[in-house]
Amino acid sequence: MMDKKEITYFEKIEADLEEAYQRLSEDINNQDQNYKELQKYTIEYKNELDKFEVYDYQQTLNMIDKQGLAQVLEREQIKKLIESPYFGRFDFVYNGEEQVDAETFYIGRFGFRDEEGTSLIYDWRAPICNMYYEFELGKAYYEAMGRCFEGELIGKRQIKIENSQIKYVVESSLTIQDEVLQQTLNQHASEKMKTIVTSIQKEQNKIVRNESAYNVIIQGVAGSGKTAVALHRIAYYLYKYRDSLRADRIFILSPNKVFGDYISSVLPELGEQPIRSFTIDDLTESLLPPAVTFTSYEQETRAIIMDPSGELATRAKIKSNYSFVERLNTFLSDLDTKLLKKESISIADTEFTADYLKGRFFQYRKEPVATRLELLADDILQVLKAKRNGEGTYPSKNEIVKRLKKRLLYTTPLDIYRHFIEELGEDLFKYSKKTFEFNDVYPYLYVQLYFKGIKTFELVQHFVLDEMQDYTPIQYAVLSKVFNCKRTIIGDFSQALLPYETISKESFENIFSSIEYVELTTTYRSSYEIAMYAKKFMRTGDIHPIARHGEEPEEMIYKTFDEMIAMIHQMIQNDYKTTAIICKTENDLNRLISSLTVPFHVLDGQTEKFEAGLLVTTIQYAKGLEFDAVLVPFVDEFNYHTSYDQGLLYIATTRAMHQLTMFIDANNKSPLL
Repeated sequence: MMDKKEITYFEKIEADLEEAYQRLSEDINNQDQNYKELQKYTIEYKNELDKFEVYDYQQTLNMIDKQGLAQVLEREQIKKLIESPYFGRFDFVYNGEEQVDAETFYIGRFGFRDEEGTSLIYDWRAPICNMYYEFELGKAYYEAMGRCFEGELIGKRQIKIENSQIKYVVESSLTIQDEVLQQTLNQHASEKMKTIVTSIQKEQNKIVRNESAYNVIIQGVAGSGKTAVALHRIAYYLYKYRDSLRADRIFILSPNKVFGDYISSVLPELGEQPIRSFTIDDLTESLLPPAVTFTSYEQETRAIIMDPSGELATRAKIKSNYSFVERLNTFLSDLDTKLLKKESISIADTEFTADYLKGRFFQYRKEPVATRLELLADDILQVLKAKRNGEGTYPSKNEIVKRLKKRLLYTTPLDIYRHFIEELGEDLFKYSKKTFEFNDVYPYLYVQLYFKGIKTFELVQHFVLDEMQDYTPIQYAVLSKVFNCKRTIIGDFSQALLPYETISKESFENIFSSIEYVELTTTYRSSYEIAMYAKKFMRTGDIHPIARHGEEPEEMIYKTFDEMIAMIHQMIQNDYKTTAIICKTENDLNRLISSLTVPFHVLDGQTEKFEAGLLVTTIQYAKGLEFDAVLVPFVDEFNYHTSYDQGLLYIATTRAMHQLTMFIDANNKSPLL
């Protein structure tokens, strides 16, 4: 039987929320009316108002605008709170007080105060709410206002409220095996990623509230909630540093457009403004000169998956490890000593020796080459002016720079990069009609950084990168310069899309000045049975599923393509919200969709919106997503036979929450099964 006091408090909160909603609605309507009347007045009497009055009225209108926006946002939060005002409660006794003096705190997605200013609901991000996630019953503490408050947790409850109705109240110590978490995980997948505030685990909470680390690297197994943790970390920062951090100054790098849409609702659900996400192709286009084009990251990845041992994969592989960065750094360092030819130059009847020029040029080696030439030109002008006591005429700075540039061994970043590749002694560079292969773009940008610098995002205050394992050290080396701010980098080394190792913990340590490396090894997405089945495809690390049991994965044997199609049609007749058929390649996808006779959505590089229902996609675009049921077709010796293919199967199988079906060719069984 439900606690009567809990029901009474809930009814009071609901009444207070309804009253606050009505009051805000009236205020908003009044503000809107005042705005319209004042705007009408300024238009009707604009010829009779002096400029100071006009300015004053405009400022008033701006103030009403800002107040109105704040009230609308507050009303939206209260509307959401009416549906589900809080999800937890804890009782805390401060040291030195008796248990009868225990204070009760209710925790929700947003905070709420009554008209007297008394906190009735605490925002999950508030300092005191850390105890709810961090401690079980017993001694506990929280830090706020530069102080540490110690005491004892004597009670903790998880509360489920939906549509303004209490579903249950559970006494809980909030372990990963608890009843509430099980119920949450047993739910069907939705169209968008949801918040996890009701079920944030202790190890996740530590990452969310970590304020000290400048670079957080999160290695998380499939289904560990790493992306959700990163987004809640952003929400926490926006709450904690509201006066200095803005949502439009946070940059999220997503693996593709549909993934950006998939995660787009999380922050608004937490009361924050949506944050735009960008793909690596979007970013790359903004960094390269307008006249230069490139084969997209998506296209190149797709081609490498199709032919993992081909020439393109070979070229990309050589540029994918940290030793490539080291060789390029060595080359550029050596170039500093010989880039400016050892020649003297005569300017305005004054000779500047080769030693003088090279010495000054080398002195400025921490600057891009273009900047060094300008600084050297300044030095030359100073010498000329000193020699002539500031009298007479002198060549312009631009003229001197042009003359100096003619004495460079290489005059463009492209020339430098070409020569570097030549020194490697292999045919590694394919460049025609001002078009780069993607594997060359970031080495080129790195050289451009050296030669003349590149665009930086100085206004960005926090950089988030997902799927870290699919980016290379040279790409990170450029990104570290482009985004000089706090970074949250997440991924899973076991879910690499490319057939060769790219980044590692050691590479991160070499690229970034300091990192805090965190591992998440518990998976919450898949049932125990699915997780243990997928584990056999895991190439590195380990995975620990929670004890949420479900159906055993099914291996369906087919002899012909038509037989497999018939089996697929049978398996998709389920009640799940999302079912995904995940192919290895685009060719397999096209072959499959031509035979399906039921409605479906194709999820590929052109897809911008995530939709529920039946989806047909490839492993490349399924990454980061989750589905109620997953079907993996064409599991045969041709598609899945190498260690690389094993990793692709790990990605595909770990997308499944409740049901996993593998379609296995009886005539060409994969050796990986």
